[in-house]
Amino acid sequence: MNKFTSGAHELILKRIRDIPSLPDVVNRILAIINQPNTPASEIAKLISYDPGLTSKVLRMVNSAAYGFQRQISSIQHGIMILGFTNVRGLVLSASIFKLFEGHTHPGGLNHQQFWEHSLGTAVAARLLAKSLGMADSDDVFSAGMLHDIGKVVLDVYFKQDYSQVLHQAQLKGLPLHGLPFYQLEESVLGVNHASIGNYLASKWKLPVGISEVILHHHQPAQAESCPRLVHLVALANELAVVRYERQGIYNREHFSPALMDYFGLDDASLERYLHALKAEMDSAQDLLNAISSG
Repeated sequence: MNKFTSGAHELILKRIRDIPSLPDVVNRILAIINQPNTPASEIAKLISYDPGLTSKVLRMVNSAAYGFQRQISSIQHGIMILGFTNVRGLVLSASIFKLFEGHTHPGGLNHQQFWEHSLGTAVAARLLAKSLGMADSDDVFSAGMLHDIGKVVLDVYFKQDYSQVLHQAQLKGLPLHGLPFYQLEESVLGVNHASIGNYLASKWKLPVGISEVILHHHQPAQAESCPRLVHLVALANELAVVRYERQGIYNREHFSPALMDYFGLDDASLERYLHALKAEMDSAQDLLNAISSG
């Protein structure tokens, strides 16, 4: 029996209690973005206090995805071009990325591939939300980016034990982003990335929608506060897995019938989403570059 099986949550939570909080300036930025009628000038003022965030916003808005012939040098202008949703996702993801950067290790989680999957899920969630007529809330993209954040925590703070999980998954041929991997974490560690990620979301005071996605994206039927958002990100997660780990080739077996029924989708619909996701990811890669830039 693994040492985490008994009292696993208590042991793990004790060790990760010292994970830093999000920087104060980030919390302030996220707070005012959530307020209605916030002017871009107020957000620009706060972002300008952090040179790192300032450079990330400008790098993203000046990327090829936006195609401006003249360089954008004004942070306020950049925010207006990107939109509050993209700025919020960039600020939140970049801040969390910075907390865990430099912690990769042999046999551990591939952090580059992790963030690529996270971005794919976020982009797929945004595509689904737009197509299904859901409100384009900030939580859709950010929830997709952060749904698996508990994996990074386990990888960074329990290197040897999580390497064991990853090794077993490799031996069994399990993708790292599905329910079987979640169940493998439980069997080896006694906990899973969803519960650990939810603890972190609470510590960081993230919105309830993001917290519930983190906790229930593998079991969306258990969602209570934001069930539609949780089902949406759960389906986006499956689309991202097919996009990155199955060469983007559609096969009904790779999708949950319950999720398809929940949104009333058929095979043709999912194939269209896969094609759209492939096209969107080329430009969305600029966001990942901005998040990971120094």
